[in-house]
Formats: sequence, structure tokens, C-alpha cells
Amino acid sequence: MSCGIRLSGVSKVYTRPRRVGRPTLRAALRAIAPGVEEIRALDRVSLSIADGERVGIIGPNGAGKTTLLHLVAGLAAPTAGTVEVAGRVHAVMTLGSVLREEATGRENIMIDAEVQGRTRQEIADVIDRIVEFSELGEFIDLPVRTYSSGMKARLAFSMVAFIEPEILIVDEVLSVGDAGFSRKAGARMKELARAGRIVLVVSHGLASIVEMCSRCLWLEGGRLVMDGDPSAVTEAYAESVRVADEAALRRMFDEGPPLPPGRPGATLHRRSLVQEGAGGALLVARRDGELRIAGDASALARPDLRLRILRLDGALISETRLSESQDAVTLRGRFDFAIAMRPVVLGPGVYRAELALIDGDAVVAGRAHVFEVRTDDPLLGGVPTLLYPSRLKVRALSPAVGA
Repeated sequence: MSCGIRLSGVSKVYTRPRRVGRPTLRAALRAIAPGVEEIRALDRVSLSIADGERVGIIGPNGAGKTTLLHLVAGLAAPTAGTVEVAGRVHAVMTLGSVLREEATGRENIMIDAEVQGRTRQEIADVIDRIVEFSELGEFIDLPVRTYSSGMKARLAFSMVAFIEPEILIVDEVLSVGDAGFSRKAGARMKELARAGRIVLVVSHGLASIVEMCSRCLWLEGGRLVMDGDPSAVTEAYAESVRVADEAALRRMFDEGPPLPPGRPGATLHRRSLVQEGAGGALLVARRDGELRIAGDASALARPDLRLRILRLDGALISETRLSESQDAVTLRGRFDFAIAMRPVVLGPGVYRAELALIDGDAVVAGRAHVFEVRTDDPLLGGVPTLLYPSRLKVRALSPAVGA
């Protein structure tokens, strides 16, 4: 039996209470509803998926990815348009929606298979393969509530992947698993596709999508932005994210930068990121790179330089000071330095480098630089924040001037 998915002009609209200012006590006591607003999760999406395709779905939070999966899985109905699904759908939407916490892993396998209409003999034929694939060992006979999130992910995927689904849906559940199991899961998805099954995968791990999928959909704002080869679609999406994030950061800096601009005798000038074959706003992981910075510290009594590297979600990845460096570099007068990372240890993503000129503990001048890190080698099983080992080295590009 062939399987397939067809969406024709599909829209999905949710409603929620309209957000207003702080409600008054009188309004709360009277339970006065402020009205509702519509959230358009999907907007006129049309696409077809044939048997044997492994389709990855990417996009920012709120793009409509999970809503699309819910419609295909029959967990929601479209507000407009039609959704046609030919085939038996097995979905791993969240860890909690598949597993029963008080039951053992083995009991979960048995219960889920029976719910899917499998006979005792059919379950007996595959249960040993499921247990072996999940790599749970003796934990298979312990309650699921004792499992780590990674163990739950392995069990949840193994259960649905070996009950012969015609359409397999996986929504981010593998992001908590280890790299080795993610590779196994990708190989299993390919086996299912070769057998004529359809696999739908939602993931924020672009490298995983490229590795596991034969086709990629990019959703944003509920609309289908791009549909095609995973490498081309993920590259276009990553570039879009970089451009949007950099623009947002630059607007933030223009409106009111968090770092002071400096004063005469206490200034900092952003220079550039330098790397052979890259540089500017792009660095390649595992290659040597450096950030060049110039400024004037002649008016400061206890000058120092601080470099912070932050992810766009605000997480502080690295912080270092010139005074803590083992390199024999003195900050005085006008300066021109290169801060080298040998090699660049940042994982793929978009970052902000914040350079601050400090007098004692007070920040007197600062500059920020947005850049992207890419890698030549696809990373499986999630994206690491740092790729060790590495070291920072500071060197003077020109002699200091002044006292």
C-alpha cells in the first residue's frame, strides 16, 4: 500500500485572550473578558509528500512546524483548506505523550504496540529488536520515571520505529539523545524511507536535517518559505537568521548601546575579524582566527581590556581580560592588538563579541561585533557550544604611544 500526504491551502488559526494592560480588581471580580485575538499558526500552506521521502522541517519558534505535524497526525483540524493522509501515522511529538511513567520500558512497548493494533505474535517478533536498538539494557524492566531524558528519547523513538509505521513523525525528541543514537536513528529513518515509508522530522539542528533527510521545508510565520534540497534550504535559513539577528542587534546598538562610547583618552575602535579564507562577519570553526582591536587608554590609571562572547539568546560563552593573559602585552597609551583564538572553538551559530575598555572595575568604552561561526564538518546529535581544545593569544600589532 502506498502512502502519501497532501495539504491544499491549509490554514490553522488559534484564539487566545487578548493581552491588555494590568487588569483592574473590578474587572477581575466581574470576570470581564478583554476579548480574543487570533494566532495564525499556518497560512495557506500547500505541499505534497510521496512515499519514500524523508522530510525535515525547520524554522524559528512559532513558525508553525509542530502545528503542521499535528494536522498530519490527526491531532488537530485545519481552519481552512484540506489535509489528506494515506497511511498509518506514528508520532513521537513529545516524550510525555508516548511514554507511561509508572510502567516499565518493556511494558510501554507492549502497551503501545497493542494500541496500534498489533497482535501478540507481531509484538513478540520485534520486541527484542526494540530493546536492543534502544540500548537501555537492564533499565528496560525499570519504571520509565527512573529514566533520564535521553533514555526516554531512545525508548520513544525505538518503539515507533520498529512497529512498521507507514508515516513516522518525530518532533525534536531526538535533540536530547546522544550523538551515537542520533546517527542510529537517522539510519533507521533511511531504512523506513527505502521501504516506501514517509518520515517527517522537526529539528532546530540544521546539520542533523542535512544528514538524515532527503528534502527540507522551511516554515516561517506560518508560511512555506522554501522547499527543496536540505543543504540549500538550511543554508538559506541560516543566512536569513544571521541577517535578521545582526540587524536586530545593530538596531539595538543604534538605539542605545549597552556599552559606553568612551571619552578623549579612553576610546575603543572595533577593527575586524580575520581568518584565512573567511573573516569579516564569518569565522570557520577549528581554524585559527583573530579579532583585531585598536584604541586609546592614555587617560586611564588602571586600563584593561575585557572580551566577552555571547550567544544571541544572551548566554555568556566566554569572558577573558588582557590582564589575565599569559602574553607579555601591556595596555598603555594608544594600542593596536590582535586577540587570537587558536583554533576557533565556538560551535556553529551567531554570536556577539563585546569588547570593553576598563579602568579598574569601571567600563569606560565598549564596542560590539556580530559574527557567525560555521563548520566544514556537519555536527550530529546537537550543536556543541565550544569545541575544545583552544587557547587565546594576544599580540601587539603596533607599538604603544604615550604614557
